[in-house]
Amino acid sequence: MLTVVAGVLAVLCMAGAVTGYVLYNRAAAPDRSTPDVAVVNYLQATLVSRDLNRAKLFACDGAVPAVNEFAAQVAGREQELGVAFSINIEDVVVSKTAASDAIVTAVIRRSASIDGVHQSLADTWRFDVKDKEGWRVCAGNRVS
Repeated sequence: MLTVVAGVLAVLCMAGAVTGYVLYNRAAAPDRSTPDVAVVNYLQATLVSRDLNRAKLFACDGAVPAVNEFAAQVAGREQELGVAFSINIEDVVVSKTAASDAIVTAVIRRSASIDGVHQSLADTWRFDVKDKEGWRVCAGNRVS
């Protein structure tokens, strides 16, 4: 009887461990399911969270230099003005050029209250995205 109870407990513990592992992997895996999701996640990691290691998960070759330059400009401006910008990614549009290539345009809006006045600037960006075991941002440039 004791052997049967021990066997059942061992099976339950093993099933719980496997379930926990599967759920953790699903929660921790970066979402690169579509081109627009990959771009938004890349921009969130780079501009909002400022987590370059996380951003690399959404990029082809580690980083997109133009976006990193933009992030540095934003950080410098925040320090200069003594404010924190709110970054929003808006009007995300995908146009596929091939089965594993896409172009994504997005508006990056940064807003802040400076001396009691709410101010906002927006720039349109164009990103080249490729499907490499999930969509990844390979290049990006400010359009306007």
